[in-house]
Amino acid sequence: MKKSDVQCLDCGAGYRRIQLDSRPGQPGHYRCLVCHRLLETFDGSREIAYRLTVNPERPARRTEKKLSH
Repeated sequence: MKKSDVQCLDCGAGYRRIQLDSRPGQPGHYRCLVCHRLLETFDGSREIAYRLTVNPERPARRTEKKLSH
């Protein structure tokens, strides 16, 4: 088993990545849960799991109120 940390380059979300070489996985891909950027494509030769560990702070929405006089 190999553990590593991965960070999304677009939004800064942090993930723990676990790889099991002793077990085959499914071919596919993993996208960031926050911004949907492609983080990895896998061929299914080993089991890969991702877990969100750092959810980046999103900027607060600005709401502008127009004042009428």
